[in-house]
Amino acid sequence: MFGTTHSPRPRGLRRSIPIAAAGLGFVLLLAGCTTSSSTDDDTSSVLTVGIASLSDADSLDPAEATTTGGYVISRQVFDTLTEFGPDGNWTPQLATAVEPGDTADVWTVTLADDATWSDGDPVTADDVVATVKRWFAEELPPSGSLPFIDPDQVEAVDEHTVKFTLLYPTVTFPEAFTSPTTAIVPADFDPAKPIGSGPFVLSDNDPGVQLTFTANKDYFRGAPGVDELDVVSFADATSAASALTAGQIDVDASVDPTIVDVIDGTTGYSVFDYGTSGTLTWVMNTQQAPFDDPVVRQALRLAVDRQQLIDQVYNGYGTLGNDVFNPYDPMYDADLPQREYDPEAAKAMLEAAGYTLPLAVKLVGTDNQPTSERQNEVLVQQAAAAGFDIQYEFVDSATFYGDAYGTYPLSLSFWGFLGIFDQAAFTITATAPYNSSHWTDPEYDALFDQAIQTVDDTERKDLVAQMQTIEYDSGPYIVPMFLDALVGLSDDVSGATAYPNSDGAFGYNFRILSLG
Repeated sequence: MFGTTHSPRPRGLRRSIPIAAAGLGFVLLLAGCTTSSSTDDDTSSVLTVGIASLSDADSLDPAEATTTGGYVISRQVFDTLTEFGPDGNWTPQLATAVEPGDTADVWTVTLADDATWSDGDPVTADDVVATVKRWFAEELPPSGSLPFIDPDQVEAVDEHTVKFTLLYPTVTFPEAFTSPTTAIVPADFDPAKPIGSGPFVLSDNDPGVQLTFTANKDYFRGAPGVDELDVVSFADATSAASALTAGQIDVDASVDPTIVDVIDGTTGYSVFDYGTSGTLTWVMNTQQAPFDDPVVRQALRLAVDRQQLIDQVYNGYGTLGNDVFNPYDPMYDADLPQREYDPEAAKAMLEAAGYTLPLAVKLVGTDNQPTSERQNEVLVQQAAAAGFDIQYEFVDSATFYGDAYGTYPLSLSFWGFLGIFDQAAFTITATAPYNSSHWTDPEYDALFDQAIQTVDDTERKDLVAQMQTIEYDSGPYIVPMFLDALVGLSDDVSGATAYPNSDGAFGYNFRILSLG
């Protein structure tokens, strides 16, 4: 089942909050970018998408994608076995069927028999087997997020059928293969020359500047709606919005909430708005003082005025978070009491634990979303009233996700778009590859292991509620709110569809868009 048991704010409802849009000074900063919509001979359609934060760290290997650009590449060039569809539920993608045995410890995946690689070779079961074995042999991130996989028990039954015999029953097996990092690659995959089965072929890559894709006309799910896709990086949201309303791009993939009214007020342009499970969440490093103390973690949670954050930074475009993921997962515990802003209680907790106020904390952030810096600045202001002295340091994206990733005492990371089990497997279980909080809890891991093997929905939901209670009480995350996807569109663009449980504008499924 899709959805939540609480009632999020209706899409498109705007708060009457004064914003500085009139003073944004929209100056076009798209030097060197050609106009969109067609090539010189007017026979081919070119869709130009503006996006934030392409970087030198964008991986051509989907298994190592950690950045916006890496995810964009993965979604255009490759396919995953499954994906989260417009209704938020998983659906087959490269697979046509994903079926369990009686106890969910054996799964059979049937591949589309007409899928081909961009070089014309067929996609086969051997490619799937080789992809999975490569994750584990090279200790790539998916190996850590798929602890139930035994790479030695993944076998090709025939050309289009793969049998997975798991280490233990796993009812969320199909969801685990929705992540762009789990994209299937050819058995002889070369990351330097990525060949995929996806709707586009990467034809040019200017790292940190522009990605150019050519349509794969033989794509087994149908050719994309345009002949060429250009993804252009912008330094800030204002520049992207300016380029959109000037007609130099067709899609602004991530509109700053304070600019929505400006775009909507410009003839020929509008903002497509839908709720998502994405969130900019603060990560508390439990191996470093003061966040090795659960009292400090609880106090900082009380130091966040979540509604004010939504109003001040997001112009009302968002829904309240409660320090656990994912409101679009049917296992989400909506009965946890909504955490409120209580700076006096936070100070009292810190003083009772023997801390001298203000308590100094270092916060490190980057521009992983257009609103990241403002969200961090709001935390600095709000937490001061709760006895925290937060010293904020901004670093570039390559530095943030480089060797120092996981060493910051407090940081802001972009997460979501994963089912509850996959989110945990990526970030906080014993084998999680991206556990930048270094939080561990044997009770939590035991509940996770039990829940992921429990076939009965009611029993599994009860176990997940216990897991989320532990996260709520002593976990490493502050999940203050869930983001709306705000996508600026030219009126020439059609095909826009909400993907609430998928990362990025339309889940980065730009193949669905067409021009004219």
